[in-house]
Amino acid sequence: MSESSNAWAGKRATVWGLGVFGGGASVARYLAEAGAEVTVIDIKPREKLARSIASLEDLSLRYHLGEAHREEDLLGADLVVKSPAIPPRSEWLPRLAEAGVPVRSEIGLALARVRVPWIAVTGSKGKTTTASLAGALASGGGRKVLVAGNNERPLTDALQLEPEALVLELSSFMGDALARERAAGVEFPPPLALVLTQLCPEHLNWHDGVEDYYGAKLSLKDLGPQELVIPRGEAELEARLGQDPRLVRVGGEPTSAGDLFWREGWATRGEERLFQASDLCLLGAHNRTNALLASAAALALGAQPSDLQAGARAFEPLEHRLEPVARRGELTFVNDSTATTPEAAIAALEAAPKPVVLMAGGSDKGADYSALGRAAAHSAQTVVCLGVVGERIAAAIEAAGGSAKVLRASGSFEEAFALGLSECGAAGSLLLSPAAASYDMFANFKARGERFAELARAAAQA
Repeated sequence: MSESSNAWAGKRATVWGLGVFGGGASVARYLAEAGAEVTVIDIKPREKLARSIASLEDLSLRYHLGEAHREEDLLGADLVVKSPAIPPRSEWLPRLAEAGVPVRSEIGLALARVRVPWIAVTGSKGKTTTASLAGALASGGGRKVLVAGNNERPLTDALQLEPEALVLELSSFMGDALARERAAGVEFPPPLALVLTQLCPEHLNWHDGVEDYYGAKLSLKDLGPQELVIPRGEAELEARLGQDPRLVRVGGEPTSAGDLFWREGWATRGEERLFQASDLCLLGAHNRTNALLASAAALALGAQPSDLQAGARAFEPLEHRLEPVARRGELTFVNDSTATTPEAAIAALEAAPKPVVLMAGGSDKGADYSALGRAAAHSAQTVVCLGVVGERIAAAIEAAGGSAKVLRASGSFEEAFALGLSECGAAGSLLLSPAAASYDMFANFKARGERFAELARAAAQA
């Protein structure tokens, strides 16, 4: 089933979940401008959605916000566009299926209209850096390559800018949505490559267990990519994809002509040097792997080594991802607020300037903190444990032994920051890498990271 914007003229369309990251507003505009009668529903109250609503004020839309959903808005619609944040166990979904109402996603509606080369990037961690870097490397020669999807640029908006190629960062929520739309007969153009950065347990409060989560990620290979790009030695990916003839591996020692690796400080494919590690301004060994993954993606889009060199030199660290936000002498304040899993926090501990004072904790996502406890016990100077899961992190560190000092912060985020700062010396880093979600104290990881950056800059100037 292929489609165009003309398909929605005169239809009753409900955008289920406006949200604050742009996708809901973007698809609401697209449908309204395509001639649909659009209703926007969200259980959040209007004041929490003010920015999204303001972006749509020139359109005539119906809003039902901050209240229980109405049957006529969902079951009476010709099309429902579901926010990725709404889990598949919602009681409304079987009712919509029974009523014969198609349920789509913003990413699915837009992807069905893509007519340019594209690649997909997914993974438990590292996907945003990898996708953004892939876009920069592929754009190094001046081609208009846009990055969209889970990076807060909705694909619907990106298509309005008429890109020459696309890099799509896809979450497990988006993977689940696209799989359901394919099962319903929607056709999507195949990507040139699918890059998978890592598989580890994540979002288990949304998915029905770890296998469901992994399945949502891996379902993206059914889009028909010509290449599957993975890091060498990633156990889960090797176990599930290791015999696929489309595989390209990065890192370690190459075993086939298409593999990418580091040699003498150069990102290399075969005998071809692509760019130097010194061209990149990124912390951590894991980001060297991300750079190889991004290079494979850019090459799949047709980039040349000269493009990659220019793109690498122009790339800047992303907000909230091992981002140095302030310095006080030799002490660096590092904002890694997007590290919402233990695995991400472990990578940050390895990457941050030593000695490290770590701030960890937040709201609960069902994670196991034993591995983080072992890593922090031996590689951090001090760990300030905060939030709902702070006590679990503290207990895991203490159970592991080691030399790290464990401090429990039972008050506000600001108090936890002050406690961490008091433990810092003249050099090293104060690292926010929470290994947990933000919802006990903040609306999202961005708000948490922004508050850390504010406090860090004030401390650096004091």
